[in-house]
Amino acid sequence: MQRDKISFGSIKSELEDYMTTVIYLNGINFKNIIEEIEVKQFEKKGLHIQNGCYEGISFFIAFHNQNHFLCETLNNYIYQDQRYTLYDYKYSGIPGDHSLTCKISIGVKDIYWHDFKNFSKIIPFEINYKDLEFHFCKEQYCEAINLVRNNTEENMFA
Repeated sequence: MQRDKISFGSIKSELEDYMTTVIYLNGINFKNIIEEIEVKQFEKKGLHIQNGCYEGISFFIAFHNQNHFLCETLNNYIYQDQRYTLYDYKYSGIPGDHSLTCKISIGVKDIYWHDFKNFSKIIPFEINYKDLEFHFCKEQYCEAINLVRNNTEENMFA
């Protein structure tokens, strides 16, 4: 099985004065992957709405106060069926408002992101992410988390 590579960074929120999390999968900003999936579905439905209005979750919650990407996080960032927030709607910053989530399964050697779901309050249909899944080597995944938790300037800012 081919494994995906993950890395994290942080950028300043477009809304408030705090840092948010950036996710890179196989060297690509994950937000771009999601936007591409969504825009095709919006066009198919004849909707001309802006997509990709996402902002990563708080860097502090993701890596310092909690260990979000290893399923140790605040209840506000966990949805039905143990789905974990990856992005929130950037124009509100409110957990649960147009949140993109997935299940994170942690095995002995692998970590698996699957069953993506958007809990949108504004999109009038269910976005289909059925083919989207990522398999990570647990060692590489944990190294990516530890890299940003070490807080060096080189590792902190994407």
